[in-house]
Amino acid sequence: MRTIAAFAAFALMLACMARAGPARDDHGSAIAAIADVQAAVAEIVRIENGDEIGRDAYVRAAHRALNALVGRDGENYARAFGDPGDGIGTLGHVDRMLDQNATLRWTPAVEGAKANVLAAAEDLQDAIGERELEDYQIDLTRALANLALVVGRPSTDGVLGGLSGALANTDLGVPSGARRASACKVPARTPAYGVRAGRLVYVALPRTIAAAQVPVGLDIRSIVVSASNVVLYTGSASAVARSCATADPPPALYTREQARAGAAVYARYCLQCHGTDLQGTAGPAVAGTEFLKTAKFDGWSLRDVRTTVFENMPFSNPGSLTPRQYAEATAFLLASSCYPAGSKPFPQSDEASLAAIKLGPITAAKPTNAKNGTCAVK
Repeated sequence: MRTIAAFAAFALMLACMARAGPARDDHGSAIAAIADVQAAVAEIVRIENGDEIGRDAYVRAAHRALNALVGRDGENYARAFGDPGDGIGTLGHVDRMLDQNATLRWTPAVEGAKANVLAAAEDLQDAIGERELEDYQIDLTRALANLALVVGRPSTDGVLGGLSGALANTDLGVPSGARRASACKVPARTPAYGVRAGRLVYVALPRTIAAAQVPVGLDIRSIVVSASNVVLYTGSASAVARSCATADPPPALYTREQARAGAAVYARYCLQCHGTDLQGTAGPAVAGTEFLKTAKFDGWSLRDVRTTVFENMPFSNPGSLTPRQYAEATAFLLASSCYPAGSKPFPQSDEASLAAIKLGPITAAKPTNAKNGTCAVK
């Protein structure tokens, strides 16, 4: 019953989170960035195919392609020529993806894509100023070559793979809100995306709907069909298989001093609802075996829990503590769940990288309270 209560409470908190503002969607931004590149390429191809002739037509096509790349906020955006893209532009979408403190596995590929977009934009700007058709066509050819590198290829990982390679081989390919799972085993609940160390290893789909939901652009190298699931393995599967033999150590998410300070914050603001043993009274369990099992079953990320603590607690006065107090309280809860301390404090501000950290039971944990599965904070 307590697990059901915990789920109900957390579901309510997530509903509050959803009303607070839209979640970050790097996957959607990458797809939109490619769509804007394709819109730019279509303008270039159309004019090079001779659909229109004359310098005015050439200049218009180059302006429209440039608009699709730089977006309405771009310095070289020319509103009078129209925009075949979505108005945000490839650069706008890429900048959104890179606007974060974390360095993710797909970050170098996106940084490389941005450099190539800027190069293509410069080529188009040069084309607009050309007087000779031959020079104009040379500039457009260069722009097309750079845009091809922006899109890249699903079969290639890293910078040379571009946005398509990042979507096909890293966790950038996981849509916002999709279920993530350990890449070392196929989960019981599907659909799910298998991820390890930032790599996208597989997509597991229910067999009844697999044909209709195969992700576009996935670098599929092998397919395993069972009675209930279809598992599509990517090119990352072989590289990850060797590391699955050794379980990932739990990440260090806070400092010991921070957790000690958090014990005092918990005692003052949280204990009444969640109990001295953190197993819940008026509220649900917030640490230990029961909490971590529920977190794993429901796919809670550290970012989910952080948002719940920072924005919805204390229940009687949400958001009333300082960012430092919230970070200390979260550190205390992690320490109580036997996550190890490290040299970096739990962040006071939101970080997108927290979404990739899934909570669950820790295999090597040695709880001081075996019954509750909690560790004493000293």
